[in-house]
Amino acid sequence: MKSSALQSLIRNENQQLRLPFRLVWNSGEHRPRALVRFVTGSVLIFLFAALGSQSRTSPLAGEGPVIQAINQLVWVLPQAVGISVGVVLAALLIDRRRLTNLGLDVDPGWWRGLAGGTSLGVGITILSVVVGLVTGYYDVVDVQIRGGLVVWPLFAVGAASFQLLYLVPEELFVRGYMITNIIEGFDGVASISRSMAASIGVVITSIVFYFTHSGRGHVFGVMIGGIAVLLGIGYVLSGDLSVPIGIHFGFNIAGVFSGTNPQPASLLQLTATGSIEATTLLPIEAVAVQLVGTALGVGLLFWWYHANDGRVRVDPAVARPTLRWNRSGNMTDEKP
Repeated sequence: MKSSALQSLIRNENQQLRLPFRLVWNSGEHRPRALVRFVTGSVLIFLFAALGSQSRTSPLAGEGPVIQAINQLVWVLPQAVGISVGVVLAALLIDRRRLTNLGLDVDPGWWRGLAGGTSLGVGITILSVVVGLVTGYYDVVDVQIRGGLVVWPLFAVGAASFQLLYLVPEELFVRGYMITNIIEGFDGVASISRSMAASIGVVITSIVFYFTHSGRGHVFGVMIGGIAVLLGIGYVLSGDLSVPIGIHFGFNIAGVFSGTNPQPASLLQLTATGSIEATTLLPIEAVAVQLVGTALGVGLLFWWYHANDGRVRVDPAVARPTLRWNRSGNMTDEKP
């Protein structure tokens, strides 16, 4: 009897010792629990982003447009690398997932998603410009190919490269890392459907986008937060970062070429009354049209996936991880 009582006491003590550990460690998945992963990973990524931003430099002296383009690329590179390295380390060491599980499973469909997303982003921005020209809140001052047909392509390549260096790490972090971890965390709660978990992830990351872009004003922040809803929906429905990267790139590069984000590669020189920011010609009317176009884009995404799959659902790969130690593949289930 004494032996049984002693064994029971030891067992109870071991369970009490393991309890704090179980609060932070998921023994079934051999990795930290969702909240711990999300907080720790996000802090790590922000740390590397901050280290990158402190390393920014402009190596060339002068005011020429080519020099400015080169300096712009070099200036954004350290932070882009910092965010990317932070996401990779968080994914491999904290999440213990394969990098393809962050929407980076590149196949022919991935490139189609990139092309489709880019077309959608370009279309929404061009819609805003066309409506502005028709209704009069935009006026064309000049149509120009700065530097001529020889130099302008360099400006265009530089602008596109800058946008990709800036937005790909951003999408990798906000959509690939944050939304994936949020959905995974809520996916284990029986009372929360997968679509609800995805909605929570999209809303949270849209709020993050609002705060990180509201330095240009609350109106601009609201517009970017609205666009982030489209980016998040594109990610959770496709399971690929190609769609949000494409949409984001389409918005930005169309803004450069159309002149709403004036740069040496801009083909139109526009004026607008009541611009909400000095270097981005976005009056309140343009913001409203952008948001309407974004809502139409959401509807188009839902239609597209329903037409191709016969239903609209959160891609299971976003909700269930592909862990590095699990050679059998995805831990995917069919939770609604």
